[in-house]
Amino acid sequence: MGRRERSRARADPTGAPRTARAAPSAPRAARAGLGPVRRTLTAYLAAALVLAVFTLAGILVLGGTLGPFITLALAALGAGLAYRAASARLAGATLTNEDRMIQTMAGGMLVLCVVLAAAGVVVATLA
Repeated sequence: MGRRERSRARADPTGAPRTARAAPSAPRAARAGLGPVRRTLTAYLAAALVLAVFTLAGILVLGGTLGPFITLALAALGAGLAYRAASARLAGATLTNEDRMIQTMAGGMLVLCVVLAAAGVVVATLA
């Protein structure tokens, strides 16, 4: 019998086993999962990350004179489509601060994809 068990035995003279304290119940909406706004923002951020990976792969893999231009065209097209789809779904929704942060991160990732592809075109043109 360890020190901790002896102190518990002294604290409860009846010797009844202790029961774990029940966790406070979360609101029902929080337990139900992500709402439609969060699902849309998650898909928006995931699309931005996938586009970033494809942009980097396009810059590294596609060679020749048209490779950077193809990468730029696909990055701009993908960024435009992702932005348009997300803004259409979020048109009437009220966003929390966390939602706005996710939306800003995804939008910034899309802008970085297009800027990186444009930089690839400039470097390929000058080289």
